[in-house]
Amino acid sequence: MKKEKKEKNTEKKVKSLHLVIARKYRPSKFAEVIGQNHITTTLKNAILKKKIPHALLFSGPRGVGKTTTARIFAKTINCKNFPSAEPCDECASCREINSGSSLDVIELDAASNRGIDAIRELRENTIFAPASSRYKVYIIDEAHQITVEAFNALLKTLEEPPPYIVFILATTEPQKLPLTILSRCQHFRFRLVSDEEIKNTLKAICEKEKVFISEEALDLICLQAGGSIRDAESILEQAISSSEDGKIERENIEFILGLVAEGKIREMLEAIDRKDLKKAFEIIDEVFLKGFSLEQFTRQLLEQIRRILVHKIRGKEEFFKHKSKDEVFWMAEVLSKTLQSMKWIEYPKILLELAIYKISSDFVSVASILSQVSENEKQEESTSVPDEKIKSEPEKPFSETIRPSALKSKEGHLDEIFSIIRKKMPFLLPLLELAQKTEIKGDRILLEFPQKYTQQAMRVIANSDDIEKILKEEGRNFFMDIVIIGNKDASKKEKAKNNEKRLAQKLEEEEPIIRKLGEIVGGGLEGQIKDEKK
Repeated sequence: MKKEKKEKNTEKKVKSLHLVIARKYRPSKFAEVIGQNHITTTLKNAILKKKIPHALLFSGPRGVGKTTTARIFAKTINCKNFPSAEPCDECASCREINSGSSLDVIELDAASNRGIDAIRELRENTIFAPASSRYKVYIIDEAHQITVEAFNALLKTLEEPPPYIVFILATTEPQKLPLTILSRCQHFRFRLVSDEEIKNTLKAICEKEKVFISEEALDLICLQAGGSIRDAESILEQAISSSEDGKIERENIEFILGLVAEGKIREMLEAIDRKDLKKAFEIIDEVFLKGFSLEQFTRQLLEQIRRILVHKIRGKEEFFKHKSKDEVFWMAEVLSKTLQSMKWIEYPKILLELAIYKISSDFVSVASILSQVSENEKQEESTSVPDEKIKSEPEKPFSETIRPSALKSKEGHLDEIFSIIRKKMPFLLPLLELAQKTEIKGDRILLEFPQKYTQQAMRVIANSDDIEKILKEEGRNFFMDIVIIGNKDASKKEKAKNNEKRLAQKLEEEEPIIRKLGEIVGGGLEGQIKDEKK
């Protein structure tokens, strides 16, 4: 009697304890697993046909149901109704597995049991038959963390285990598993859960929890969850806890996740659209001073610009109505590179300000350059040969056209250099074509532009660092000398700039410590040499 009372009291205490949503609404049958029908159908058919594999590998992103499916599979093959497509959840075996007290379903965390000793112990225990079940199931989570030596110790057992043993390996990084292990397992690849499936699941949970949630809040949860149902349920759990009146709005989600309000993102987009740098920088200051993550702010801004690009492609205008798809794509590309660089810099605010300055500036497309070039060529033809009829050759694609004079060089490198630029920076070819003289002198590529193409020459100058970097990656160390005929001041400045580059590169090659010092100070040696000259 006393023992029964103790058990009842224990059950009451367990029931009174709070279970998080991810555990409370965890699927207990294959039909309840969300978004993995291609896997659950295969497993159910294998059970019905009594073709139980001795080793399975479940791979996929975090929080999509790998371990949950493994437990359901273990429960179904040990259910008293076997073979059946679903477990009964009523027999002793099902109840024990649900409560986690079954002696025949062993879950191991490979992160803490990754060594050869743990695997040897596992291998030795496989010789013992199940205590009360049909199969003894080993579920090994984060299997990619097992050491190579431990995997080697498991190979023979994994290939030819006793008939009552089933191994289920779960991992987020299957590429880290040895091929010898992969070849011994049936591989099931889990996919990300769609936003629609996540929304329907969260709505059903909110109904059971008697909580109202808006569509905007659901959209934001799906965006932040990134296809992980467990992440979505964790965010919902936080939102329910922080809600005072049983209602969850978008503002609640933004607050608990530390996101910048959507209104502030729209203000920034409007400032960029108007090229109002003063307002844009004020918004950055405000976000920074309020303690928000600038990396997260940049990520939100990038996501909104991506949406604008998608709307433009679909023919729906929202923001940036006067901007082309190419310009919006360029803006997204700039912010994406900025976001990547923010992880490695101590002061991300500077990077974000530079990025906003850049995407708020004028965008010069290749199409506009080509149209300007064609107009200039027409003007030249009309003034130079007004009375003669010239037989025109079939026009080639501009990306394949290189001025014959540009290919003449004693070193014979220009054709290779233009080929590299065509592959890596095709948008520069129309500009390089405008040079009236192109030649190589030692380690310098000389480009001479007439004064009427000053704007195009300045564009080449702005990209000269990238050209040099690309050529260096291809094993060709050249410096760009861009000269504008008739503009002596600009030519002198460019020559001085190239001299500073050559001196800085020479110092960095000879003294690695100087290069490292330049990286720490920022801006490299070129700028410091320039300052010393002043």
